[in-house]
Amino acid sequence: MAPSSLDPFRIALTEPSWDDLRIFLAVVAHGSMNSAAKALGQSQPTIARRIKVLEETLGLTLFQRGPNNLDLTEAGHAVLEAAAPMGEAAAIVSRTTAAYRPDPDAPVRITATASVTLFLSLHAAELHEDAAPVEIAYIPTRQRLDLASGEVDIGLRMRTLPEGTDDLVVRKIGQIAFAIYARTENPTAVIAPPEDPTLSRQAAYVAEFAQGRTIAARIGDMPIRYQAAKAGLGAAFLPCWLGDSDQDLVQVMKPEGDLIEDVFLVMHRRSRNRPNVTRVANALATLFKRNQKALVGG
Repeated sequence: MAPSSLDPFRIALTEPSWDDLRIFLAVVAHGSMNSAAKALGQSQPTIARRIKVLEETLGLTLFQRGPNNLDLTEAGHAVLEAAAPMGEAAAIVSRTTAAYRPDPDAPVRITATASVTLFLSLHAAELHEDAAPVEIAYIPTRQRLDLASGEVDIGLRMRTLPEGTDDLVVRKIGQIAFAIYARTENPTAVIAPPEDPTLSRQAAYVAEFAQGRTIAARIGDMPIRYQAAKAGLGAAFLPCWLGDSDQDLVQVMKPEGDLIEDVFLVMHRRSRNRPNVTRVANALATLFKRNQKALVGG
């Protein structure tokens, strides 16, 4: 009887190809060969054949096949753990190469904190008009997405210049101030951020204000914190442009010192040669200049 091609004692004579491992990762990510085939733009029989080739090359059974499901075997989990970093690295390579040959008509992606993105959204019509016909994509996050690898095109960052600026174009476009707001001038409750006060300047400021007051809730998302303060839950740390514009809120403590932060527009140096990115950057600078008084609580 001929030995099985999946004989565990058989020594694989070749290394698995990256293309087959990529297909394996896609099957795991999408949960089935049919879904992976659609995502990769290939046929289901081709995907099944490549998975079989990969199993034969490794001398392992990677999937336990059921009538309506496809589960990883123990060996499959081990291969997944080893191959996943390769998939992540390949994605970074793809983003980096795309950053050097960008689609001129692709949306210009802006990343900023939730408070700054909310400000941009309220002025999105102005930005759209000033940057037209360029399409803008807004990505609100506190994570610093990578400009070098092309995760985003423009970053709006506050307080300090980003580290490692050799390949970055950094432009200060204004300032933004924060203060504590509530429904009454002497609130008895506070809405605090969830961070440890020893690790966050904002959390430390609120913790000092909260002494002798009740912590009504801990809310990290600024727009939700704003709505809670507006509903009367307690005092909240908010950007001045938002708190000052709401007639239901009063400023309990004025912004001062490091509660007034510089705002920097950051691009990778490659973006200087991309007219669409430059157009959006100029529109952002104009917007901040036009609204500087409101942004600093004037």
